Amino acid sequence: MMKYYLFLAATPLNRELWEESLSSLIKEPLSFTYESERKGYLIASEKLGVILQDCLYNIHEDLGITITVMIAHRDGPLEEKLLREALSYFPNQCLYLTDMLMRELSFGDYSSFPLLSNEFKNVPHDLLLTAGTYLRCSMNASDTAASLFIHRNTFNYRLSAFIAQTGLDIRDYHNALLLELYFQLGSGK
Repeated sequence: MMKYYLFLAATPLNRELWEESLSSLIKEPLSFTYESERKGYLIASEKLGVILQDCLYNIHEDLGITITVMIAHRDGPLEEKLLREALSYFPNQCLYLTDMLMRELSFGDYSSFPLLSNEFKNVPHDLLLTAGTYLRCSMNASDTAASLFIHRNTFNYRLSAFIAQTGLDIRDYHNALLLELYFQLGSGK
Protein backbone atom coordinates (compact mmCIF):
# COMPACT_ATOMS: atom_id res chain seq x y z
CA MET A 1 0.00 0.00 0.00
CA MET A 2 1.39 3.38 -0.99
CA LYS A 3 1.49 6.28 1.46
CA TYR A 4 2.16 9.99 1.28
CA TYR A 5 5.28 11.02 3.16
CA LEU A 6 4.86 14.73 3.78
CA PHE A 7 7.99 16.48 4.95
CA LEU A 8 8.70 19.91 6.37
CA ALA A 9 12.09 21.30 7.36
CA ALA A 10 12.81 24.24 9.65
CA THR A 11 15.28 25.64 7.10
CA PRO A 12 15.68 25.26 3.32
CA LEU A 13 16.55 21.72 2.28
CA ASN A 14 19.57 20.70 0.29
CA ARG A 15 17.42 18.66 -2.08
CA GLU A 16 20.24 16.58 -3.47
CA LEU A 17 21.46 15.45 -0.03
CA TRP A 18 17.91 14.88 1.25
CA GLU A 19 16.97 12.74 -1.74
CA GLU A 20 20.25 10.83 -1.58
CA SER A 21 19.75 10.11 2.12
CA LEU A 22 16.26 8.71 1.63
CA SER A 23 17.08 6.82 -1.55
CA SER A 24 19.93 5.04 0.21
CA LEU A 25 17.51 3.69 2.83
CA ILE A 26 15.08 1.89 0.55
CA LYS A 27 15.63 -0.03 -2.63
CA GLU A 28 12.67 1.27 -4.61
CA PRO A 29 12.42 4.34 -6.81
CA LEU A 30 11.36 7.50 -4.99
CA SER A 31 9.77 10.48 -6.68
CA PHE A 32 10.01 13.73 -4.73
CA THR A 33 7.59 16.63 -5.15
CA TYR A 34 8.56 19.98 -3.66
CA GLU A 35 6.03 22.66 -2.76
CA SER A 36 8.61 25.09 -1.39
CA GLU A 37 12.27 25.14 -0.41
CA ARG A 38 11.32 23.56 2.93
CA LYS A 39 8.33 21.40 2.13
CA GLY A 40 7.20 18.57 -0.10
CA TYR A 41 6.17 14.96 -0.24
CA LEU A 42 6.90 11.64 -1.80
CA ILE A 43 4.76 8.59 -2.34
CA ALA A 44 6.28 5.29 -1.30
CA SER A 45 5.42 1.95 0.24
CA GLU A 46 4.85 1.38 3.95
CA LYS A 47 8.42 0.08 4.24
CA LEU A 48 9.78 3.62 4.10
CA GLY A 49 7.84 4.67 7.19
CA VAL A 50 9.27 1.85 9.28
CA ILE A 51 12.79 2.71 8.13
CA LEU A 52 12.35 6.46 8.67
CA GLN A 53 11.13 5.99 12.22
CA ASP A 54 14.51 4.46 13.02
CA CYS A 55 16.72 6.69 10.85
CA LEU A 56 15.31 10.22 10.71
CA TYR A 57 17.28 11.48 13.68
CA ASN A 58 20.49 10.22 12.06
CA ILE A 59 19.56 12.00 8.83
CA HIS A 60 19.06 15.14 10.92
CA GLU A 61 22.54 14.73 12.37
CA ASP A 62 24.16 13.99 8.99
CA LEU A 63 22.49 16.82 7.06
CA GLY A 64 22.25 19.37 9.87
CA ILE A 65 18.54 19.99 9.31
CA THR A 66 15.51 19.85 11.54
CA ILE A 67 12.82 17.98 9.63
CA THR A 68 9.62 16.10 10.34
CA VAL A 69 7.96 13.50 8.14
CA MET A 70 4.26 12.75 8.48
CA ILE A 71 2.64 9.71 6.91
CA ALA A 72 -0.85 10.35 5.54
CA HIS A 73 -3.29 9.14 2.92
CA ARG A 74 -3.12 12.40 0.96
CA ASP A 75 -1.89 15.99 1.04
CA GLY A 76 -4.70 18.39 1.93
CA PRO A 77 -5.58 21.21 4.36
CA LEU A 78 -5.82 18.90 7.40
CA GLU A 79 -2.49 17.31 6.61
CA GLU A 80 -0.86 20.73 6.02
CA LYS A 81 -2.01 22.04 9.41
CA LEU A 82 -0.87 18.97 11.30
CA LEU A 83 2.49 18.84 9.49
CA ARG A 84 3.27 22.41 10.60
CA GLU A 85 2.43 21.48 14.18
CA ALA A 86 4.40 18.23 13.96
CA LEU A 87 7.60 20.12 13.14
CA SER A 88 7.23 22.02 16.43
CA TYR A 89 6.26 19.09 18.62
CA PHE A 90 8.09 16.19 16.95
CA PRO A 91 11.23 17.50 15.24
CA ASN A 92 13.34 14.88 13.45
CA GLN A 93 10.67 12.24 13.79
CA CYS A 94 8.46 10.29 11.43
CA LEU A 95 4.87 9.99 12.60
CA TYR A 96 1.37 9.36 11.33
CA LEU A 97 -1.38 11.91 10.81
CA THR A 98 -3.37 10.12 13.51
CA ASP A 99 -0.49 10.58 15.97
CA MET A 100 -0.90 14.34 15.65
CA LEU A 101 -4.67 14.17 16.01
CA MET A 102 -4.30 12.07 19.14
CA ARG A 103 -1.77 14.55 20.51
CA GLU A 104 -4.21 17.38 19.97
CA LEU A 105 -6.94 15.43 21.71
CA SER A 106 -4.72 14.71 24.69
CA PHE A 107 -4.39 18.48 25.20
CA GLY A 108 -8.08 19.21 24.63
CA ASP A 109 -7.36 20.84 21.26
CA TYR A 110 -10.14 20.18 18.74
CA SER A 111 -8.99 22.74 16.17
CA SER A 112 -8.35 20.12 13.46
CA PHE A 113 -11.77 18.55 13.60
CA PRO A 114 -13.51 21.01 11.28
CA LEU A 115 -10.87 20.13 8.68
CA LEU A 116 -11.38 16.43 9.40
CA SER A 117 -15.13 16.85 8.94
CA ASN A 118 -14.54 18.52 5.59
CA GLU A 119 -12.71 15.39 4.41
CA PHE A 120 -15.98 13.45 4.56
CA LYS A 121 -18.67 16.07 3.94
CA ASN A 122 -19.34 15.01 0.34
CA VAL A 123 -19.29 11.27 0.96
CA PRO A 124 -22.74 9.73 0.43
CA HIS A 125 -24.49 8.44 3.54
CA ASP A 126 -24.58 4.81 2.36
CA LEU A 127 -20.80 4.81 1.89
CA LEU A 128 -20.18 6.32 5.34
CA LEU A 129 -22.62 3.82 6.85
CA THR A 130 -20.83 0.96 5.13
CA ALA A 131 -17.39 2.18 6.23
CA GLY A 132 -18.54 2.77 9.82
CA THR A 133 -20.18 -0.63 10.03
CA TYR A 134 -17.01 -2.21 8.68
CA LEU A 135 -15.07 -0.65 11.56
CA ARG A 136 -17.69 -1.79 14.09
CA CYS A 137 -17.53 -5.35 12.70
CA SER A 138 -13.77 -5.50 13.34
CA MET A 139 -13.10 -5.00 9.64
CA ASN A 140 -14.70 -8.33 8.77
CA ALA A 141 -16.33 -8.07 5.34
CA SER A 142 -18.76 -10.98 5.80
CA ASP A 143 -19.98 -9.73 9.17
CA THR A 144 -20.37 -6.22 7.76
CA ALA A 145 -22.46 -7.41 4.80
CA ALA A 146 -24.65 -9.48 7.11
CA SER A 147 -25.04 -6.57 9.55
CA LEU A 148 -26.13 -4.24 6.73
CA PHE A 149 -28.39 -6.88 5.15
CA ILE A 150 -26.57 -6.57 1.85
CA HIS A 151 -24.79 -9.03 -0.41
CA ARG A 152 -21.04 -9.41 0.06
CA ASN A 153 -20.48 -8.07 -3.48
CA THR A 154 -22.54 -4.98 -2.64
CA PHE A 155 -20.36 -4.45 0.42
CA ASN A 156 -17.20 -4.81 -1.69
CA TYR A 157 -18.57 -2.31 -4.20
CA ARG A 158 -19.44 0.22 -1.48
CA LEU A 159 -16.10 -0.15 0.29
CA SER A 160 -14.28 0.32 -3.02
CA ALA A 161 -16.41 3.38 -3.76
CA PHE A 162 -15.64 4.83 -0.32
CA ILE A 163 -11.91 4.29 -0.83
CA ALA A 164 -12.02 5.77 -4.33
CA GLN A 165 -13.93 8.87 -3.22
CA THR A 166 -11.92 9.59 -0.05
CA GLY A 167 -8.53 8.10 -0.90
CA LEU A 168 -8.73 6.56 2.58
CA ASP A 169 -8.18 2.81 2.51
CA ILE A 170 -9.65 1.86 5.87
CA ARG A 171 -8.21 -1.66 5.65
CA ASP A 172 -5.07 0.04 7.00
CA TYR A 173 -4.97 0.61 10.77
CA HIS A 174 -4.03 4.31 10.71
CA ASN A 175 -6.63 5.10 8.07
CA ALA A 176 -9.28 3.20 10.05
CA LEU A 177 -8.29 5.17 13.15
CA LEU A 178 -8.65 8.44 11.23
CA LEU A 179 -12.18 7.48 10.19
CA GLU A 180 -13.01 6.39 13.73
CA LEU A 181 -11.83 9.75 15.07
CA TYR A 182 -14.11 11.42 12.53
CA PHE A 183 -17.09 9.34 13.66
CA GLN A 184 -16.40 9.99 17.33
CA LEU A 185 -15.45 13.66 17.23
CA GLY A 186 -15.64 15.28 13.83
CA SER A 187 -18.94 14.21 12.35
CA GLY A 188 -21.09 16.37 14.60
CA LYS A 189 -23.43 13.43 15.05
